[in-house]
Amino acid sequence: MKKQTIWLLLDSSKAGGIESHVLQLAEGLHQHGQEIVVFFLTDYGRHPMRDLLLKQGITTKTLDGSFITLYKRLRRERPSVLHTHGYKAGIFGRLSAWLTKIPVISTYHAGEISSGRLALYDYLDRLTSVFADHVYAVSPQIAQRLSKKAEVFNNFVNTAGINHSNGGQTAFVGRVSIEKGPDHFMALARRFPVLDFHLYGDGPQLPQLQESSPANLHLHGQQDDMNAVWSQIALLVIPSRYEGLPMAALEAMARGIPVLAFQVGALDKLITSGSNGWLVEPENFADLSRHISLWNNISEQKKTALQSVAKNTIADNFSSETAIPKLIAAYRKISSCK
Repeated sequence: MKKQTIWLLLDSSKAGGIESHVLQLAEGLHQHGQEIVVFFLTDYGRHPMRDLLLKQGITTKTLDGSFITLYKRLRRERPSVLHTHGYKAGIFGRLSAWLTKIPVISTYHAGEISSGRLALYDYLDRLTSVFADHVYAVSPQIAQRLSKKAEVFNNFVNTAGINHSNGGQTAFVGRVSIEKGPDHFMALARRFPVLDFHLYGDGPQLPQLQESSPANLHLHGQQDDMNAVWSQIALLVIPSRYEGLPMAALEAMARGIPVLAFQVGALDKLITSGSNGWLVEPENFADLSRHISLWNNISEQKKTALQSVAKNTIADNFSSETAIPKLIAAYRKISSCK
């Protein structure tokens, strides 16, 4: 069977949830013998994800951010499939693939309701979903907002070689922006002054947190490589207002780290309260606080049980070993139709 050439396209300046997904996707496809090229739509300088891809032997290329350049590249090189991720890459990728008659798949990751310039990108991104040959969404809520019928497809992680975490930190990992709820995490630190809380990430709300955070909230900023960080974490808190199916939750649980989260997006597909973590009603800060107390007072035996179930949840239902073959089959199906 002829080997496919698959282009993964994103517009990215630093590490985040979409980047984690594309990294896992590229590694999984590469391990299954597919010919992969990861295209960065715009050159923002050195990118930690590019370094990680190159270590895996995966080819990366960078464009100049223009629609015309992408269009000309597709028309000249004609990959088997283009798979887009994120707002700008999705808009440019679908339109240029439609014009060049290249099969295109788009995955929609963002669960938040955007504002300002991002709201325009979000609107155009959803509107142009009709130009895709196939659309994936990482949660039912995201799928419902699209112009084209989407298949809900779980995020996934490569569980091979992942080490179990033996850390002790209570942590927030993600973009420091209003939809992710870092203000809720800071409020938890204020509520429990004798406990330490650790925040990993960057974003528009970070300066505000730096100005007003209590002494027990440790702000670590942007992390280029989370592998060393995960081993220090015992409990991941996701106090988001909006979500899809966050990669941070999957990466944590794959390492045996339970997750405490507001029940938003598709997190209820992942977390069973009391079994591998906890879900609480959105914006219910009192209940969120109660579960922090619960975590810090339960027995080591109960913690070990939560950790084991969390790890098994990912291995059984959200691993690249099950997801990648399905994606390869989808690529072959749409490429054979054009």
